[in-house]
Amino acid sequence: MFDDTIDEGRMSLSEGDPVYRQQAFDNVVKALDFDRMLPDRVYFGTWSDFLFFQSDHVFASDFPEIVRELLSVERAHTACLLNLDKTERFEFDYIAAIFLGEMISGVAYDDKLRDGGPASGWLYRVDRYACTSDVGEWCIYCEKSNDVAVIGLRGIDGIGRFEKPLKRLWAKPIDELIDGGCYPVFPFDQLVPAWRQGLVKNYGRQRDMAG
Repeated sequence: MFDDTIDEGRMSLSEGDPVYRQQAFDNVVKALDFDRMLPDRVYFGTWSDFLFFQSDHVFASDFPEIVRELLSVERAHTACLLNLDKTERFEFDYIAAIFLGEMISGVAYDDKLRDGGPASGWLYRVDRYACTSDVGEWCIYCEKSNDVAVIGLRGIDGIGRFEKPLKRLWAKPIDELIDGGCYPVFPFDQLVPAWRQGLVKNYGRQRDMAG
């Protein structure tokens, strides 16, 4: 069953074991430095690959299905989509989050994103978001104001293992997306020089893999 509540800005669309929801949230906290923003390195620790895509994919009705594919590969149970800008305290009982698992439909997800209308609905806001699972072999970081999202992968064959959901996100290495790359697309083909240089330095193929 869904736990569908709104309380002082907190948003929840949840299912499944609360232990897995707690673990997914904990993995978001361990994966990212919330005080940093792109083009800086926002990820903690060692990640094997970073692939970028347009942030709109996170707010599309097929995102729950894509998340289910990510969960299936790593045999995880649920994912936490955390609104970083609406979360004032990074403690589980106070977060603004949507938990995605096996049962949440694209329609329910879209309805929840629109909750509150243009004044407060996530679909209309230009906040920062993060999403990962209770296993934590992948983590999405999204800046809606810049139309940019990135997914970090752990393990030497992360791209191969998660190939199907990555294709649905149209996620590619930053080197291929920027102006002059193989697949330049908006907004990556219009980045200012500081952003282009920063993203390549922190997320490109020649970066320091140790993080």
